[in-house]
Amino acid sequence: MLSENIKIIRKQKGLSQETLAQQLNVVRQTVSKWEKGLSVPDAELLNRLSEVLDTPVSTLLGSTVEEVEPTSDNRIDEISKQLAILNEQLANQAVRKRKTVKIVISAIIIAIVGLILAIFLYFAALILFRTHVNSKNEYYRTSVECELNGETYGYEVMYDQQFRIYAEGGDAFISDHIDTDQYDTANELLAHIEDYFVDHGGTYTVIEDHVKTEK
Repeated sequence: MLSENIKIIRKQKGLSQETLAQQLNVVRQTVSKWEKGLSVPDAELLNRLSEVLDTPVSTLLGSTVEEVEPTSDNRIDEISKQLAILNEQLANQAVRKRKTVKIVISAIIIAIVGLILAIFLYFAALILFRTHVNSKNEYYRTSVECELNGETYGYEVMYDQQFRIYAEGGDAFISDHIDTDQYDTANELLAHIEDYFVDHGGTYTVIEDHVKTEK
């Protein structure tokens, strides 16, 4: 292939890309592109390259070119045809590379989108599962009986696993003497009810404790 032949022969001649470029009156990047197969020299430059490297054009091209006089228009035409074929090959390679890159990028995007969708579905399913579990609304109930001055009063508190009060109620005497609305947890409310009756010489008895129920 032309690109490989230029590189191999240049090194055999002991020339650097910079030196070869100077002898051809082009920039080093141009020689680099030839050797990388990104572009090809035109017919005039190829002839000049053949002279500098002391190598027949046919050898550089890696194919047989009709041997005619160097100044012949036929020779130039033949070389131009060969270069046109190489240019077309390079263009096709570039198109294939772009298509390959697009396919790879598309595959990566699809994989990322699929991963994001999978994560979303996982957390959505997890939320739905938790919602389903919590939809049972499991609560606990504690019932107490208090006695003071010969009178008996009952009270009941319903709460969740964190002891947050869901519902409470009982004899009005307890509600009137203890501000039950100010307590957020069952432990606090029941402790204050107990303290009130014990402090006033009464009794406090738990009738039912931690009875599970569902709502």
